[in-house]
Amino acid sequence: MPILTSRCLSLALMLIATPNYAANILRFPDQSVGSISICPEESAVYGEQGFDESGRNRWQVLGPAAGEVEIPEGFVVRLEISHVEANNLDWLSELPNSLISDIRTKNVSLGDDGFRRLTRFTGLRHLSVADGGISSEIASDLPRLSNLQYLSLRSNEQLSDDAMAAIAALPHLQSIGLDRTAVTDSGLETLSRSSSLQAIYAGSTQVTDSGIANLASLGNLRTLNLYAGDPEFRGDAPNPSISDVGLAHLKRFPNLEELDVTGAEITGSGLERLAVDCPKLRRLVVSHCALSTDDLRHIGLFKQLEQFQCYGTVLDDSVVKQFGTLTNLRQLGGDLQISNDGVRALSALPSLEELKLSGKCDDSCMASVAAMPSLRDLALEHTRITNEGFALLADNAKLEHVQITGNQVTTRCIETLATMPNLRRLGLMAVEPRADGEPIWKSLETLAPSLSELWLFGCPSLDKADFAKLAQFRDLKTLRIEGGRAITDEDVKHLKQLTKLDYLELTSTVITDEGLTELMKRPALRRLRINSLATEKGLEALARASSIRHVTIGSPNLTDEIVQRVHDRHPQMVTIRRTEILLRDSPVSRAKDNADKFWRMGTESERVKLNALEGETAPKLAVTDWLNRDQSLDLAELHGRVVLIEFWGTWCGPCRRQMPKVRGLHEKYAGRGLVIVGLHSTKAAEKANEYIAANDISWAIGLDDKKQTSTAYAVPHWPSFYLIDRNGVLRIANPSMNDLEAAVVALLDE
Repeated sequence: MPILTSRCLSLALMLIATPNYAANILRFPDQSVGSISICPEESAVYGEQGFDESGRNRWQVLGPAAGEVEIPEGFVVRLEISHVEANNLDWLSELPNSLISDIRTKNVSLGDDGFRRLTRFTGLRHLSVADGGISSEIASDLPRLSNLQYLSLRSNEQLSDDAMAAIAALPHLQSIGLDRTAVTDSGLETLSRSSSLQAIYAGSTQVTDSGIANLASLGNLRTLNLYAGDPEFRGDAPNPSISDVGLAHLKRFPNLEELDVTGAEITGSGLERLAVDCPKLRRLVVSHCALSTDDLRHIGLFKQLEQFQCYGTVLDDSVVKQFGTLTNLRQLGGDLQISNDGVRALSALPSLEELKLSGKCDDSCMASVAAMPSLRDLALEHTRITNEGFALLADNAKLEHVQITGNQVTTRCIETLATMPNLRRLGLMAVEPRADGEPIWKSLETLAPSLSELWLFGCPSLDKADFAKLAQFRDLKTLRIEGGRAITDEDVKHLKQLTKLDYLELTSTVITDEGLTELMKRPALRRLRINSLATEKGLEALARASSIRHVTIGSPNLTDEIVQRVHDRHPQMVTIRRTEILLRDSPVSRAKDNADKFWRMGTESERVKLNALEGETAPKLAVTDWLNRDQSLDLAELHGRVVLIEFWGTWCGPCRRQMPKVRGLHEKYAGRGLVIVGLHSTKAAEKANEYIAANDISWAIGLDDKKQTSTAYAVPHWPSFYLIDRNGVLRIANPSMNDLEAAVVALLDE
């Protein structure tokens, strides 16, 4: 008798519990057009994801939308359309109107005609058409969807204010998604005519403070999202147009529960007033709003707050001490740079479920962490915590997700992690090998019974024996191994026992077509990301796999043309993408002319410019403003010393995470002739001085004048590092972080 998977068992129990079982038949094309989920009609939950208030997902995935599909009596259907041509939707007319209550499209450019076909399902409660190529012409079709509660039309750039009247007229509409559309303040004024609307998502649009004022008549508004994004990465997107003036208009919405104004231009005074005007706020997102640490002293006024997110501003001890009154706070996201005192202040919050620590805290704070009554999700990033401090979490039955990045913890932490009975998700990033003489990955297999997700990034390599231990992780659904030893076809055979594996990412491999054929045998594997030695034959084998629907693959033997050809032959695949091989990850792409044998960062195309810089005199520094020194600095003055240039920014999370490593290089090698020069972007520069002072950065930091220096150095991303030898020659452009210290030592030894 076959063994039921947990998903099949849940579905079976649902069917058994349904009286008078009978089936309806849905007929789709033979090749899958997406996927189907079902839910008992009386308990169907709609909204963004379909979760009820307890966080339970009521919808059960039934399978692909292909051929004839039986739907039990009393159930309704969610149809996710993900891979069809816009002009090939005739099959929609064959589906019974009464069963389909939720339709979501993805990667499908429907156009106005395709959207019109969807409106025949007049019983729809939820409709999401993201990036569908639709315009305001759909307004004439919307009245047919009179039962809609949730409508998302995100990323349809031709959708404008002209469609807002038809949306406002929908009698039961509770939520509208208009992010990245052409809606303006005038459109929001039209939306305010709705008698039922409670949530508006209009991020990355032209909405301004006046748009908030135009919503005045929406007395039931509960959620408002006017996300503008991080100024550093917005590019040509609209500039933030929400300020304290806009926040002042929110006094008309005393029942507002969720607000996201990421990238807005607000101040501490605006926050203080908001706390008075909207006392029921449960979720507040003010990331990248140019707020100072001092501005955040008002956060303690939001008494009902459950979720708070503020990236782009340092949250130090003085800020977290204001959280003492937030007894409902469950999730805290931001650049938390706190000491042991700050951790102790947070430990008094009875509802806190998620905590990410970075900065100066050490082992002394771990007793406070262990005592947190509701903590389920813990991240430690570049703290001073050691194995001994981490061991205070042994036998912690509350923790379900742990992520360790850097710190002074080594792979010996596995012994503590193995004692956590409810640990389900584990991420280890840049964790050093244990130093007690025991095998690096000793006891790795003891994690197997509990884990459903494992992510190893930049950690010591799993040798062949360590990789074989993965065969014991029978409940693993997600496995990501980035960097380390090149994984082989022989290694892949150990994954055959992972029958529940849904997502697999292997970025450092020499896997051939033979290994890919082995991977396709995983019965539940839907998503694969891999760098390999695959040919068209191997990719073809992957595309024929019964379960795999998403493939991102890098190989020196594949081109965009080959990938497209394979995809055309297998339209049941949702996505097949070719990625350029990252030199830091894949042994098959190591630059052939690097005599020093150090690994480089960057894709194949990025390396063309970077390789051209190596061996030449280093470009001059275009810096007019040095932040922590009185005199200017010229590279010519530094001949005879080794120079490490880092391009970074306070807005850049990876930059902040690498700062302890940069500090370590400075402390360890300055006496031997190493000079570090940091070049900060001109954007968000106003926060640089505060960060430099808070983190005691003593090496020279300058502002990259109009990006002249980053352009000259062909900087592909932040952070990026460049090594200049004692003769002023740029020797290594953007080395791998794993090789950075060894490269520094090599140049110092010359």
